[in-house]
Amino acid sequence: MNIKKILNSKSGRLMVAAVLGAGVLVGVSVAANGAVKPDCKSLSYPLCPRSVAATQVVDNSVPASKLAPADRAAFLKDSNGKLGVSKTFDPVVIAHIGGSFKTGKTKVGEFTLPSGTWLINSSAFFARTAAGPAGTRPQLALRVGASDTAFGDDYGTILGAEISPSKDRELTGSTVKVVKVTASTKVEVFAFGYNDDAGSAGSGDITAAADVVAVQVG
Repeated sequence: MNIKKILNSKSGRLMVAAVLGAGVLVGVSVAANGAVKPDCKSLSYPLCPRSVAATQVVDNSVPASKLAPADRAAFLKDSNGKLGVSKTFDPVVIAHIGGSFKTGKTKVGEFTLPSGTWLINSSAFFARTAAGPAGTRPQLALRVGASDTAFGDDYGTILGAEISPSKDRELTGSTVKVVKVTASTKVEVFAFGYNDDAGSAGSGDITAAADVVAVQVG
């Protein structure tokens, strides 16, 4: 092929100009993308395949259903590297309603808070499995150091609303509390309840489930 002849022809010069122009445009595009997304290590298209930069994740952009349970605690770290704890507790039958919380409480589960200041958001879901008299008020309590002789320190309590006396009725509640722990601390979750007449109606007839999310704030 006679390259000199091609370059001297009008059509050859146009072809060379087109190729050079395309190269300039590609270079500008790559440079712009690199400036917009400096975290990308590769500027070939598509940029950063199968990867997401931290700055691309905003509130509610990644639903919880997309996270494996083992990854949730790590995902809850904020931009300062602070930790988060997320726990779901399955329904447990509340064995005792009425009497003493100390000796009658039913354990739902537990979780551990590392040292620091924590914002704890707790929610409860109560469900009646059998009909009973009116006036029963189920309780969910997060406690540290609770025993048969001590109420323990309160890390969040849900109590007050009356559940319907009819079977298959439900009741929900939530609470938010800020606590500070100076060492790794076990927090226990208990279910209990009271009746307006101080009786034991509802014992064994109501279940309690819970969700707890704690975020380190200091």
